Amino acid sequence: MKTFKSLTVFVWFYLLSGSVMAEPLNHKQLVEQAFNQCSQGTGSPFDLLAADAQWTIMGPTESAKTYNLPDFQEMVVKPFNQRLATPLKPRVHDTYQAGNEVIILFEAEATLINGERYQNSYAWFFTMLQGQVTNVRAVLDLNAYDAVMALDVNDD
Repeated sequence: MKTFKSLTVFVWFYLLSGSVMAEPLNHKQLVEQAFNQCSQGTGSPFDLLAADAQWTIMGPTESAKTYNLPDFQEMVVKPFNQRLATPLKPRVHDTYQAGNEVIILFEAEATLINGERYQNSYAWFFTMLQGQVTNVRAVLDLNAYDAVMALDVNDD
């Protein structure tokens, strides 16, 4: 009976301290680190995206849809960045984790090519697997985003 109790304690200790529990904690830390690096201009949360990641912008405008990673980069990230005079700088409020999902609440701002200020609030829901983001649901003020995307870009 003593051996059974010892074995039970060992199994519980392994489950609570081993890789079963460490992976989700690591995912939260990876996301926080990526946002810290982005704030310092040395990295990006987009670096965490898996090659087959899906990105869904949620909301009521035509911008709201699901993109595969190449389309997201070409149709969202690249044109948005072309309209910025300064890099988008995030300010994280909170990061939460539930299983393999990491939720990050943040605000971001930048100066636009027309000299105006862009400000928006975001909630990104990252589904993670082995250190990479496989699926994103992004909630933001789409009216502010769409106004940026409506700016004319001089393609000289």
